Amino acid sequence: MPRDQHASRSTRAAARRLARWTQQAEELPLRRDMVALLTYLRDNRVTGTQSTGNLTLKAVREVTARFVHPPQLDTTIGDRTYRLRTEYDVWPLYFLHTLAEVGGLLAGGPSRRWRFTSEGARFLSAIPPVQVWVLLVFWWKYVNWLIAYPFGRMDEDLPLRFEEITLAHTLSLPVDTRIPFEPFADELIQETGLACTAPDVTYARMVLHTAISHMIVDILADFGVLEREYQDEPLGKGTTRELIAFRVTPFGRDLLEALAAHSVE
Repeated sequence: MPRDQHASRSTRAAARRLARWTQQAEELPLRRDMVALLTYLRDNRVTGTQSTGNLTLKAVREVTARFVHPPQLDTTIGDRTYRLRTEYDVWPLYFLHTLAEVGGLLAGGPSRRWRFTSEGARFLSAIPPVQVWVLLVFWWKYVNWLIAYPFGRMDEDLPLRFEEITLAHTLSLPVDTRIPFEPFADELIQETGLACTAPDVTYARMVLHTAISHMIVDILADFGVLEREYQDEPLGKGTTRELIAFRVTPFGRDLLEALAAHSVE
């Protein structure tokens, strides 16, 4: 079967599987923010920066102002304000821009205009559940997950079959059931062989747990696959939020099943 027909069949199958989740997909901030990014670059002329091809700071500010939850771009500590320096500093936008570029929804680069493509137009015309599923496929299959946790003690590449094992492991979890994070992370680290080069075992485990949190739990929560549970922990004179558990949503289970079906077709 020609590749285009194969992809079209997979998309239709995913649409049928996810049709009942139209409202959840329509309201998902990740999807709405991607639409905001694409429509901005469709309607505005933006040239990538000379060195990296990132969006200009003007574009970063204007795009993120349209997000469901606009991120804080400048930070004030005492009497000093630290201003936005680059798109890399704004993870929600950098994440979406990466997905759009890898998926062919946008085309551009250093000193080149970022252009809205025909694939981008097809994405905007798709129903919301398919939009979410397509973005999840882009992430799962074509992006190096380490961009979500580019820590020096991690290897440059994930272990072989890391994404495949993660999908199978997450699909094995019951729906709408509280899953403690630490046992989940420990099992996944053991199954995949994810490693950290830090010599201290306790520190290495902390690094690996943080990697699992950023690369898997946080990303899947953005897609509506998981709902996270936090608890406040003391840190110095204040507190910090610590991920302690999560639940797989019914919508998320259907998304993962559609992803698994696509992977074997």
